Amino acid sequence: MSVNERIDLTLEDGRILKLAGLDPPRPTPLDPYLDIMTRDKVADWLTGREIWFRQVEGRRDRWGRVTVEAFARAGAPGSPIMPVRRAVLEAGLARYEADSARPCGAQMLAAEASARAGRLGLWADPYYAVLKPTDRGAFTERAGTSVIVEGEVSGVDVGRYRSTLFFGPRRSRDFAVTVAQRAIKLFESAGLDLAALKGQKIRVRGLLDLRFGPQVEISNPDEVEVIKTVQGDGASDPSVERR
Repeated sequence: MSVNERIDLTLEDGRILKLAGLDPPRPTPLDPYLDIMTRDKVADWLTGREIWFRQVEGRRDRWGRVTVEAFARAGAPGSPIMPVRRAVLEAGLARYEADSARPCGAQMLAAEASARAGRLGLWADPYYAVLKPTDRGAFTERAGTSVIVEGEVSGVDVGRYRSTLFFGPRRSRDFAVTVAQRAIKLFESAGLDLAALKGQKIRVRGLLDLRFGPQVEISNPDEVEVIKTVQGDGASDPSVERR
């Protein structure tokens, strides 16, 4: 078995496995070898080990990959078997990529958050910092890539074809998040009322589009986290309230 820079696993029989729910890092200005380092760390763990997997999507993607949920032993023979995806996220070797076909979002977001808090792996690189809605320079540098943005929703527009969350008064220039009407039911089923997000601090992830001002379109409830600030002993402790 071999591992490439996208953390795809190539088996001895030639099949290529894409690990579900992972957004691997790419080279950054400060670390042009970040993807290679990630590949090597995953390969050091998995090469020579027995791997179990189940296919989670029926068709191969356009690169011929089979999307799977993979499992491997955490350490020596006889050690617990764990999801490869969770281990990769806990080590900061990838970001979580939401997908409605794999309902383990809360666990994976928690694994990612732990690595981010510890500045492990890619989280030590400023390129992968969580952005603010006002980080226009950072948006320009990251156009067309996946980003994570955290800030307060200043307004919500529920339209006929899409709903939009605004993060500033200038609706053609400030950061915004859009949700197509066809995806609204997924959010409602998850108990997430988009109209009620006004005034809430949230964290969103998705592909950054600058064509009509900086914006991200989301289609999965796991792509938005509502942040709750808990007051106690004179300090605030940001935590995730719900998705």
